Amino acid sequence: MDTPNKTPIYNLVILDKSGSMESIRTEAINGYNETLASIKATQDEFAQTQEHFVSLAAFCNHGIDMIYDITPINEAEKLTREKYNPCCLTPLFDAIGSTVKDLQKKIADKPNAAVIVTIITDGQENASKEWNASTVCKLIEDCKEEGWSFSFIGAGEDVIKIATTISITNTMLWENTSKGTEKMFKTENRARRSFCCKLV
Repeated sequence: MDTPNKTPIYNLVILDKSGSMESIRTEAINGYNETLASIKATQDEFAQTQEHFVSLAAFCNHGIDMIYDITPINEAEKLTREKYNPCCLTPLFDAIGSTVKDLQKKIADKPNAAVIVTIITDGQENASKEWNASTVCKLIEDCKEEGWSFSFIGAGEDVIKIATTISITNTMLWENTSKGTEKMFKTENRARRSFCCKLV
């Protein structure tokens, strides 16, 4: 439940868990846990004016695992190998469309809410059945009009092209290695804190 006079900030991380993520499974887990710590630190820093919640959606074509769903940041536990087990294909559009739409519905009655959506994938769309680039693009454009912030972090040369297709301009090329993964999460955490500072 939101606290009066505080801005509720919803941090949604959509994390690829397709089979190709297995090679950096440990790094992805550690990086996400650093992000969790960063959100907690931001909550502490702006405790008088902000209230942070976190949702973590790990996806592959076996489905979307909502490891957290609008969980108060101080109640969110660290990600573990048992909770994050990469396998199979990459239904990227289904993951984005369904999780963003679900969050949009759940906070529809919170006009002062701020939302930060971070999409992390090391591959391209190859398995979606319910959403496509056009429908995801329209959804994201609607959310951006409501003030939502989106960032797309991807591996490979087509990162900007894929992100642009779904109306995301804040992109980052991710080198899918141990060092690259560590650098990616640190950069994302700095951007997240910068966004929160602007809300003060």
